[in-house]
Amino acid sequence: MSQSGRTARPRHYLMCRPHYFDVRYSINPWMDPTKPTVTETSLSQWKRLHDLFVELGHRIDLIEPVPDLPDMVFAANGATVLDGRVLVARFRHSYRVGESPAYLDWFAERGWGEVRQAEYVNEGEGDFLLAGDTLLAGSGFRSDPRSHEEAQEFFGRPVLGLTLVDPRFYHLDTAL
Repeated sequence: MSQSGRTARPRHYLMCRPHYFDVRYSINPWMDPTKPTVTETSLSQWKRLHDLFVELGHRIDLIEPVPDLPDMVFAANGATVLDGRVLVARFRHSYRVGESPAYLDWFAERGWGEVRQAEYVNEGEGDFLLAGDTLLAGSGFRSDPRSHEEAQEFFGRPVLGLTLVDPRFYHLDTAL
C-alpha cells in the first residue's frame, strides 16, 4: 500500500492506433488545421504510451481505426463503461458521428453486457468520470445536460452534473 493509503491496481483500457490521426478541422481551441501533423510522431508517441501501460500491468484492448475518423484515437470519448454496461457516445460534431457505430460494434462483438448508444449527446468518458460511487458528468460544450439523467438511469448510479465554462477545457477530462 502506498503512503496515501491507496493501492495501485491494474486497469483495463481501450486504445485506437493513430493510423489516420490528422487535424483537418477545428472543433476545440487546440485544433489548428494550418499546423501540420506528423503521422510517424503520433504513432511513436502512442506506442510509447501503449507499451508503458502494458509494462505497468494494465490490460489493453485495441479498436481498429477507421479511415476519415481521425479523432477516433481519443477512444475514451467513444463510450462510458461501468459495471459491465456500455453507453456508447452520441457525438456533437458531425466530424465524429461516424465513430459511434464502430464503438457499438466493437463492444457488442466482444460480448459486453448491455450495450446501447446514448439518446442524448454525450462524449463518453471525456465527460463522465466515476468518483467513488458517483458519476461526475460535464456539460457546457459537448455533452447535453439531459445525458446526465440518462446515464444515472442506465448505470443506476448517482450523477453529479458539472457545467464547464472555459472552452479550453471543453471536456470534463481536460478540465480535471
